[in-house]
Amino acid sequence: MKELTDKYWPIVKILFIPYLFMMFLLVYQIDYFINAPGGITEVEKIISIDYNEDKTEEGSISSTFVVSLSRPTFFQFLISSFSDYNYANILTGNSATYTNDEQNKISFLDKYTSVNEAIIVAYQKAAEINPEIVIDVYQKVFVRGKAPYLSFYDDIEFGDEFLYMMGDGDVKVEDFQEIGNYTIDSDSYDFFFKNNEGETYSRTLTKDEEEKKFGIVLYQYNLVNKENTYPTYHENNSNIGGPSGGLLQTLAIYNMLVEEDITKGLKVAGTGTIDIFGNVGYIGAIEQKIITAYVNDVDIFFVPHKSDASNDDYILALKACAKHGIDSTDWIVPVSTFQDALDYLEGIDE
Repeated sequence: MKELTDKYWPIVKILFIPYLFMMFLLVYQIDYFINAPGGITEVEKIISIDYNEDKTEEGSISSTFVVSLSRPTFFQFLISSFSDYNYANILTGNSATYTNDEQNKISFLDKYTSVNEAIIVAYQKAAEINPEIVIDVYQKVFVRGKAPYLSFYDDIEFGDEFLYMMGDGDVKVEDFQEIGNYTIDSDSYDFFFKNNEGETYSRTLTKDEEEKKFGIVLYQYNLVNKENTYPTYHENNSNIGGPSGGLLQTLAIYNMLVEEDITKGLKVAGTGTIDIFGNVGYIGAIEQKIITAYVNDVDIFFVPHKSDASNDDYILALKACAKHGIDSTDWIVPVSTFQDALDYLEGIDE
């Protein structure tokens, strides 16, 4: 037996070491992210409205998405580097501390709230010319961030609704912005939440000794009361997360509500978040979205534009076009608000 082992061990080593190396490349994850071109999705496939059902739309309005991979394996990272269309970089900030599952939960929370704000802005704008359109808005506060030192970290989920906090003397504090005024005399307080299953629970959160904070980030979001909103709308399930489709969703919803077809028969796409005031905000992966729109024969591509921003998406979009030999003339359209995009479309001849 020993003679056989001595005889074949050198061969085994030659075969086994490359095998281990390949397994390492295929399995070991690194703290990077990769963005690659993705696709476009017509908003009507995600949101539909029981209104203007006889209206014919000659064009289309689509949001643009990319394929994102967080913590790829060495093999995936190497493969992605062969394409000039992909972008990879090291994870930083919260992305480096959150797991991939946690990042996905944040992404879908952002998408859910973004769709609501798109509906609100579109309905309110359409109501200016059609008084029978009604939108009812209310607010909720959700868990949007967690620090590693947060008490009961695993019990409190991203997207759980914050209800209130019990302060000194059993004071019930419902306004999350006022929490700091009620947590001066003690380091531990009872926080009450509601999870996605509708169950209410409480946890005693304690301030971190060094940071002097509870380690929880709460955001207030604007939501739609569907029972008091007309006309009725429906949301379909989608596996695309993030808030960057907000602008295009607003345009498409508005187009469903008004009699005219604002597309003018064109294939409209773009990217940009939307807030309750109709402002268009910053997004990521602009280069990959430009490539995605170009290969999908989009006629007009809206991008966020903030002239005072050092990382202005419009400037980055022009650089991406120059890099890949794409003519941006009358194709890349910079906008700062929903009204900017609407005015541009309404100014196009049929």
